[in-house]
Amino acid sequence: MLAIYGQSELAMMSSIRKPIFLIAVFFVTYGAVSALRKCANGESTGWLPGQSQKTSEPRPEKFTLPELPPLDVGNVELLSRLNDEYANLTRAVVPSVVSIDTQGIQTQRLADFFGRVYERRMPTQGQGSGVIVSKEGHVVTNHHVIAGQQKFRITLHGGKSYTARLIGEDRLLDIAVLKIDDEGPFQSLKLGDSSQVQVGQLVFAVGNPFGLGETVTQGIISAKERSISDNQRDLFQTDAAINPGNSGGPLVNLRGEIIGINVAIFSPDRQNPGFQGAGYSQGVGFSIPSNDVRDAIEQILERGRPIRGFLGVQMRDLDLMLRSQLDYGGESGALVTAIVPGSPAEAAGLQQWDVIISIDGKTIQNSKQLFSIIQGSRVGGSAVLEVWRGGLIVKLQAKIAECDAEATARPNK
Repeated sequence: MLAIYGQSELAMMSSIRKPIFLIAVFFVTYGAVSALRKCANGESTGWLPGQSQKTSEPRPEKFTLPELPPLDVGNVELLSRLNDEYANLTRAVVPSVVSIDTQGIQTQRLADFFGRVYERRMPTQGQGSGVIVSKEGHVVTNHHVIAGQQKFRITLHGGKSYTARLIGEDRLLDIAVLKIDDEGPFQSLKLGDSSQVQVGQLVFAVGNPFGLGETVTQGIISAKERSISDNQRDLFQTDAAINPGNSGGPLVNLRGEIIGINVAIFSPDRQNPGFQGAGYSQGVGFSIPSNDVRDAIEQILERGRPIRGFLGVQMRDLDLMLRSQLDYGGESGALVTAIVPGSPAEAAGLQQWDVIISIDGKTIQNSKQLFSIIQGSRVGGSAVLEVWRGGLIVKLQAKIAECDAEATARPNK
């Protein structure tokens, strides 16, 4: 069926075609002009195949880079000298810090679908830090770095690695001593006197965080006599950044002496327990004082095991109720609740319900502090105890024994 258009319809269609034609001509002309301009500038038009980059050379830009620093060295002479001294200290310390890789076998007890128990042996690996403390190649690290492992490899700063063997360990102090399987001599660091450490003094932590190799961070001693567990001796607290893998590395002073062995970090972020920058983790680091480390090293190397002092008392901290019952008005002290038969405490005349106020002139704040002092005392030496007993102050002298099976004897009730 053919459509028949009238004169008016044809005229209307003709009037519509003209503006459409004009619009199409405008866009085609505009596109052509734009394409010509892009080609003249060497830019891709996107229309021609294979034309994807500039066809002409880039025009050089005029630039002038500064040749002089904003400050002359003479204007920051003190900072410049300090910068050089930090670098000298790092060069002297880092060669004695080592990376420790460990391997072992862990046994797991598992149960099958029927409840039958079987064991599965799985290989384990670990990594930590250490520091060489003797020219013969003795390395100090944390006990938790090597705990449960059987093979140890020591990697020096220069990249050379050696196998090593375990000499001994002090689990309570969290110290272990390894020996590099080589004659040496090795570059070692001196153990400093941690009793001279002051809050606020500058320190440097060196270690192998996250397996990255020897890393140096700077900070200060934030506090002393910190404790993070019931059986841990007093520690140094530092704000020098310590991350996982730093365990066993040294904390050194400005002379490059070891004043502590980095042992732990504290952070409320349990998923990421390291330092993460301002505004994130509130982590702080802890180090074992070098005097405690020295004692442990000497005991391990001489006798193969740590030697701890023993007095033979059971202690309890004083609370308000106990103070009231005893009619004790002192602000410090630790209460003796039991005496081990045949112990140095019994021989010295200590009695149940005595309050030990001081030992060798050092005021006792709580029972944990007293035990820490006794354990660190020289075996065979004497300690002067100041005791409150029924309103009187009594001075006693006790001989420190070695903590062994005697320490587990049943105390007097």
